[in-house]
Amino acid sequence: MDISTKDQRWRGLARRIMRHSSIYFLIIIFTTFAIGCIEDEPSQNFSDTLPEDQNFSDTLPEGQNNSRTNISENIENTLVGHQIVYYDIAGEPRSYNISKKDIRSIEKSESNGEVIWIATVGSGMQWEIHLNSTGESILEEIQLFRT
Repeated sequence: MDISTKDQRWRGLARRIMRHSSIYFLIIIFTTFAIGCIEDEPSQNFSDTLPEDQNFSDTLPEGQNNSRTNISENIENTLVGHQIVYYDIAGEPRSYNISKKDIRSIEKSESNGEVIWIATVGSGMQWEIHLNSTGESILEEIQLFRT
């Protein structure tokens, strides 16, 4: 008698799981997404080179001091403490404050004939931030993840 009662309980549990399978699927997807956004260390595909270690000496605009620390300091001063507003999966606004360790890479580029700097910021959630030629002004923020 105990065996048949136990057997019926398992069948009932299996029915409930099958009936609500979409909820369990969403829980698994959300958990996987949340774990992917929270990392202890940056992924291997990010540049581990700090901006001050990169060579910027030949990439400054004409007439500027060719000190690589100058552009690196300008970009760091502009970005550190800057708050980025984004929207989570539920459409709620969230903010992300940039710290020094969030700056993953800085690259020189060109847009409309002007020299710009592209800084990649964040580890799980990333943004590409375009700065002017001196690194003192943010031109554009591009979200590299989708919610």
